[in-house]
Amino acid sequence: MKPRKPKVCKVCGNEFVPYRSFQKVCSGQCALVMVRREQEKKKAKEQADKLKMRRQAVKPRSYFINMAQSAVNQYIRERDRYKPCVSCGTYTTSQWDAGHYRTTASAPQLRFDERNIHKQCVVCNQHKSGNIVPYRIELIRRIGLSNVEMIENNHERHKWTIAECQFIRDIFRSKLRELRKQRKAG
Repeated sequence: MKPRKPKVCKVCGNEFVPYRSFQKVCSGQCALVMVRREQEKKKAKEQADKLKMRRQAVKPRSYFINMAQSAVNQYIRERDRYKPCVSCGTYTTSQWDAGHYRTTASAPQLRFDERNIHKQCVVCNQHKSGNIVPYRIELIRRIGLSNVEMIENNHERHKWTIAECQFIRDIFRSKLRELRKQRKAG
């Protein structure tokens, strides 16, 4: 059997010849020091996790709604990437928004509904308050009159919970990843 190569001790830094191939320290004293360090690291990680949970619990519901809305908007902009603005039909603009047909203030229950959100240029979405009349015409062409009427006639109020918002965020992040993979593949 050939002799083992010398290793450097993880604790004291001295060079030693190990008895076993997986040995990391040179002596029992160094092993005790290493175990204590690992326990301290584990305890510090648990405390950091508890602190993270407490910080998460303090955040308001609006924070989670904004996180979910951001994920939905990213997905919508990617989904409609090669389509023109839903209102004016332009392909060129400085920035694209994910515009809602029925606003989040007037219909919060439709805030995350994919049929209610489409790619829109900043001018139409922000400066022309959504440019609703041409939006409706294009929306009928894209999703059909029955779906548009369903959106317009939906008056059920819904208060989004934190758990729902986190779930929606996760769903749309995975949809976005999947869509990007499909586009990259072909």
